[in-house]
Amino acid sequence: DTTRYSIAAGIQAMCHQPELLGLMKDEPVTQVTADEIIRWASPASYFRRTATQDFEIHGKTIKKGDKVLLWFISGNRDETVFDNPFQVDLARTPNRHLAFGQGGPHVCLGMWLARLEVRLLFEEFSKRVKRVEQTGPEQFLRSNFVCGLKNLPVRVTLN
Repeated sequence: DTTRYSIAAGIQAMCHQPELLGLMKDEPVTQVTADEIIRWASPASYFRRTATQDFEIHGKTIKKGDKVLLWFISGNRDETVFDNPFQVDLARTPNRHLAFGQGGPHVCLGMWLARLEVRLLFEEFSKRVKRVEQTGPEQFLRSNFVCGLKNLPVRVTLN
């Protein structure tokens, strides 16, 4: 599900930033492109964990047993980490987005497949499509865990 929501968000980004489609036509669609679309989409909104020991982060003390949330969608728009975080930049490098976790035991096992699916879809999409326009208001899922487009009416003009 998260991959399809990333793809939908990428198509919506093309509607708001029409130059993205042209960039994909001019340059090969790469893993960098896929990572930026996935960063932009941030389909998993957050994860909650329970601290197993006391620790300090950013001047705050977290006690063993405290519940801790990582808001992926917020971290992926962090202005101290990303230049122009509210814009899709298909050449963004480095792109240390949080969408797959940052390694360790909780890293997303499907990240390589997700990157491949997003890359291939936009590679083929950009070959066949001249223009994509949003024709009505989008509808998001009603969920506090998954950030995804439920409905995105678009008009596609083929090459």
